[in-house]
Amino acid sequence: MNSDITFESENMVFNFRVATVIKNGDKILVQKDDRVSHVTLPGGRCSLGEDTTETSVREFKEETDINCLFVKSLGMIENFFVSSFNGKKYHEILMINEIKFVDHNLYSMKEIPNIEEKKKEHLKFVWMTQEELKNSNFKPNIILEIINNDGFTHLINKD
Repeated sequence: MNSDITFESENMVFNFRVATVIKNGDKILVQKDDRVSHVTLPGGRCSLGEDTTETSVREFKEETDINCLFVKSLGMIENFFVSSFNGKKYHEILMINEIKFVDHNLYSMKEIPNIEEKKKEHLKFVWMTQEELKNSNFKPNIILEIINNDGFTHLINKD
C-alpha cells in the first residue's frame, strides 16, 4: 500500500514533499531529469506517519543507496505550480531539510549515481554552484532564499 501524503481533487493535486539540501563547499547537489528543462533538489513525498527528517534520509537512500544524516530543517514553502509532467495544478507543502553524507569520500564524486536507473535512467544527481542555479531553470527558484538564510524560513511560491 502506498502511504505517500498526496491526494487529488477535481482540479488540483495536494502533495506533501520533502526536498534535501546537501552542501559541498559552494555547491549543492541537484537532481537533473532529462525529460524536463529544469533542475530540482533531491527528495520525495512524505509518508503517512513519517516525520520529515526521516523522509529526507529515506528518499535519498532509496534513490542512491547512500547513507545520510539529518543536519537541520531550513524552511518550508507553500508551493503552487503547474506540473511539467502532467499539466495538473499542485498545492504542495515543501519542507526543505539539510542532510549530509556519512561517507565523506562521496563529496569528491562529480556525479552521484542513481540506483533506480532501470526505472529512472533519465535521472541523475550532480553538483551545481548557487550561481549556476541562479542562472539555470531551478525549481522552485525561491529555495535559494532558504538555503542562504541562517534560521528557519517560511515562504509562499506561486508559479
